[in-house]
Amino acid sequence: MRKTIGIIFIICAVIVYGICGLWGLYIDLVVVNEVAGFWGIVIGLTILPMTFLAVPVYVLIKWGSWFPLLLNYGGLVVGGILYAIGSWIKKD
Repeated sequence: MRKTIGIIFIICAVIVYGICGLWGLYIDLVVVNEVAGFWGIVIGLTILPMTFLAVPVYVLIKWGSWFPLLLNYGGLVVGGILYAIGSWIKKD
């Protein structure tokens, strides 16, 4: 029973990572498209980790919106906490 609960937490973590990651990436690419156009998206996809990290901070500073920052970094933190709890519960 204990392993099952741990696996459920890990599955929830993967779901949070997937949803927040894809949604955050979409928002980041929309912002890059608005700021730099098509070639900005091409460059943004080429340096994807940097895009994923820098665009939410840019949006916060330039437009004052916390949502992309909370979605990208908050999803990473929540997913990490769920994964850690699941791993801790599941261990033998």
